[in-house]
Amino acid sequence: MIRKFMRWAVAALCCLPAVAIAASDDPQELERQLAKLRSEPLIFVVAAGEPNACGRGCTEWIAGEGRFDQGAAQRFREFLAVLAKHDLPIFFNSEGGLVSEAVQIGLILRENRMTAGVARTVPEGCHLSFPLDDVCRRLMQSKREHKAKLYFGGARCASACVYAMVGASTRHVDPGATLRIHSAAGPEIDKAENVLRRRRYVMGMGVDPALVDAAAKIPSRTFRGLSRGEMERFGIETRGVYETPWFAYHGPPGEFFLLKSVTYPTGDNGDEYRTSTVGLACSPFHPSIRFIYHQELTAKESHTPPMIRAKIGDSVIDLTTLNPQKALVEKSFDLEPRQLQSAIETGSFEITEMFDQSMIKKPSRAVKFSTLGLSSIALESKCASTQMSD
Repeated sequence: MIRKFMRWAVAALCCLPAVAIAASDDPQELERQLAKLRSEPLIFVVAAGEPNACGRGCTEWIAGEGRFDQGAAQRFREFLAVLAKHDLPIFFNSEGGLVSEAVQIGLILRENRMTAGVARTVPEGCHLSFPLDDVCRRLMQSKREHKAKLYFGGARCASACVYAMVGASTRHVDPGATLRIHSAAGPEIDKAENVLRRRRYVMGMGVDPALVDAAAKIPSRTFRGLSRGEMERFGIETRGVYETPWFAYHGPPGEFFLLKSVTYPTGDNGDEYRTSTVGLACSPFHPSIRFIYHQELTAKESHTPPMIRAKIGDSVIDLTTLNPQKALVEKSFDLEPRQLQSAIETGSFEITEMFDQSMIKKPSRAVKFSTLGLSSIALESKCASTQMSD
């Protein structure tokens, strides 16, 4: 079950419909939108600006300009593969496009623990316009690196772009930039199964799945900008500690999951973030309640990982099981009913990271996952009904 849980984000990605753009059911309108994608493909370049152009001490960044077209994710992976520097932030300026491509790019951002923002990149020789004019597009496509300026005012990340951005480990949205959401259209895009996949994906990235529900309420031909308060409520910006609500879903065949993620700062200056996920699960093949834990590791920690322990009620359990290829800590074990009930009464599951002080000079860190809203009786009943329904 732990391996199935660890693969859910990728499965959600692979099964997303290929067409997820703002379009009606009219074939001519759909073709018009697809033609626009082809004419404004997402362009990736390395931009170099003045000192502090992209933040404190930042002079270089990756620009993602255009629409999320078919093949954008593969181009981005190839772009990163030959990039000399792997710690550059990426700034998107996009009206959206294909959700499937955006989610793939989001997973690549998380895999590389990248920082993302929203801004317009204007290379030397280009005019400040939105969208890019054809002359500027050709100029940006002519080479991989450009001298440029970064403008936050008027920049936007809309529709599918939001799904890409939330994949980044660290996310910032300047007050001058906007995030815009709406429901997606196209073949079968609004089916409950597809909405569930998008909710699972954003939860795994440390974002409240309510973001997907909010987007579904906006007609596909219109947009609605997110307020600063909504960005904070959904956890889109990484700032301090953010905890999602418990997210319940049924997986095949008859599996039941309750998942929650917490995103928190890990860098010395609080400028690096990671997301950890806990889950409670059962299935017809494993009716006992399983506790599942999944934690990302920083580059330093993947070489000298911390010792990780979970305090569940009055029980202390070792969670330090590594997947070195993915730089992850992942663990699952059976949870006794008394342990679950004790944790519910305590109010949280507590995960403590203890570092080897001779290798990484960091104090121990405790992260709490609230058990508010959990009921051991209700969960046992759900698992029992899952077993009976097989």
